[in-house]
Amino acid sequence: MCENIRIAVASSDGKNVDLHFGDASHFLIFEVKGNQINFMELREKENKPLQEQSDRWMQSLEMIKDCKAILCSKMGQEPVSKLEEMTITPVQFTGTILEVIKFYLSN
Repeated sequence: MCENIRIAVASSDGKNVDLHFGDASHFLIFEVKGNQINFMELREKENKPLQEQSDRWMQSLEMIKDCKAILCSKMGQEPVSKLEEMTITPVQFTGTILEVIKFYLSN
């Protein structure tokens, strides 16, 4: 893989992909350059009251719009469709962050 890509990860502990997309209060952003996987930053959601159920994940879409993929344990069909429209690959898989990033990159 020659291009640099960013990957968003929904993790409660910074080690495992273990959060539902809509439940994540933050995302870890990793950058892949060649064979190197580097942590870049933590992006946190604003703590705003929910008006509608979709508010749980709509803010997340904006936060990760520069990423090529989102790794999370689960995700509803509506966010999956929106992510695919944005050309962001939704990956629903659990394991360590490194394992799941490698899984995504190998597919």
